[in-house]
Amino acid sequence: MLGKVDEWGRIVIGREYAGRRLYVVKVGGGFFITPDKQLAERVRSEGIRAVLDAYYRLLDVVGEPAPEEVERLVEEEIWRGVSSTLRS
Repeated sequence: MLGKVDEWGRIVIGREYAGRRLYVVKVGGGFFITPDKQLAERVRSEGIRAVLDAYYRLLDVVGEPAPEEVERLVEEEIWRGVSSTLRS
């Protein structure tokens, strides 16, 4: 997904998030966005280490996947690693 940031620093992520409270955590050179406060706090506390650990574990399992596949799998692995809540 490519989004353009407007002159006020805003980016559109979709109507399904309109009016919802989301937590934004800066991780390395990117951002992790979630409606789950506890998950955001855990990602903040573990930082880039959590993202890299998940990525390296995935490389051990699947080899060198396409970039899109890496994004999807890392998201799923991070969710499993830092949350006991089932993803909806």
